[in-house]
Amino acid sequence: MKKTLKIIIFIVIGIILSVSVGTYIFYKNIHVPASHEKDTSAVNKNKSQNNKIENIKRKNILFVGSDENNLSDTILIINYDPLNKKINILSIPRDTYYPRPGFNAPEEKKINAAFSEEKIDGLKNAVENLLNIKIDNYVILNYEGFKKIIDTIGGVEVDVPFNMKYDDNSANPPLHIDLKKGRQVLDGEKAIQFIRYRHGYVDGDLGRIKAQHQFLEALLKKILQPSILPKVPSLAITISQYLKTDLSASEITQYAYQFIKDKPSTIDAIALPGEGGYEGNTSYFFVDSIKTQEIVKELFTDEVSSLNTSTTSLFENTNIKVEILNGAGIEGLATKYAEILKNEGFNVVKIGNVIGMTFNSSHVYARTDEEKAKKVAKALFITNVEKDISPDVKVDVTVILGKDKK
Repeated sequence: MKKTLKIIIFIVIGIILSVSVGTYIFYKNIHVPASHEKDTSAVNKNKSQNNKIENIKRKNILFVGSDENNLSDTILIINYDPLNKKINILSIPRDTYYPRPGFNAPEEKKINAAFSEEKIDGLKNAVENLLNIKIDNYVILNYEGFKKIIDTIGGVEVDVPFNMKYDDNSANPPLHIDLKKGRQVLDGEKAIQFIRYRHGYVDGDLGRIKAQHQFLEALLKKILQPSILPKVPSLAITISQYLKTDLSASEITQYAYQFIKDKPSTIDAIALPGEGGYEGNTSYFFVDSIKTQEIVKELFTDEVSSLNTSTTSLFENTNIKVEILNGAGIEGLATKYAEILKNEGFNVVKIGNVIGMTFNSSHVYARTDEEKAKKVAKALFITNVEKDISPDVKVDVTVILGKDKK
């Protein structure tokens, strides 16, 4: 199931290392001791700093590449585990189906809309709800900064798989892509065209993600060349102008130093599992909830609260009566998801079908208690939770599975 790839983490590595090394060079140039005598206070400070570096914690970092219209064109979750010298990355397609209460337009049901309409906090909440993990920090890099980074390092050589031609004069600013097939060095402007092109891939948005992976592999090779070292201060200045993050300068430096020191032995990266489809006339990427649970367990085990199968948690879930109904007309769907709930300790009292109606999206209904419904929704990675309280109902929660769970 898991594929080990060197992918979008490379741009993050480039960003963080550039900032950190630039900071380090600045520090060394400015804070040179005036005397050659041994400075014991400086030694003690270094020891203290090293202790902090050794004790840095594992974090989930949300990385966002945004366009001129503040759309999250690239979404990644990066988990750096310094204790085990491991990096985990999960790519989330921008068209991932994520309906939000109060946002009913077709385009508003895509996860990148959470960023454009509710900024980074909205996207952070969406990712936390979608994957049931805690996001500790974020990093945002816009396209203008990306272009300047590529130009500063002298471009990146990639193999363009086919002619890429696309014009959108209605975009703000207008988008024009014109790349010829073949191996070539892309400057900043052409690099943006390459990673933004999305209309000629057989597998849609996943094809675009693969192309981004190819580009960022080439970017890593370029960044790691010795000839880049003199350009690090310029990169640091560029990045500081175009990058937004809630990581402090000391945190960035600590993590970058730890990364350089450890040289992580494992970099595991994967795209969110699922497939493209339509709801009405709008195309979405529908998440495979079961495979997503497996990936979350594997890559983010220590961070996931709902996957805690302690005796107390299982006992609490046994008091929640659930009926699960197949509203997609897909054979065996309700039984498959009922097994997930049973494994989490929930009391599944009914499995059935919705008659006479087909649902595109899945819903969870609170029949007695909203908190119980939220627990069930979180276990099944369903975002639609609604109240349908009834004094005569025999279950606490009703789940209707839609086509997004196929």
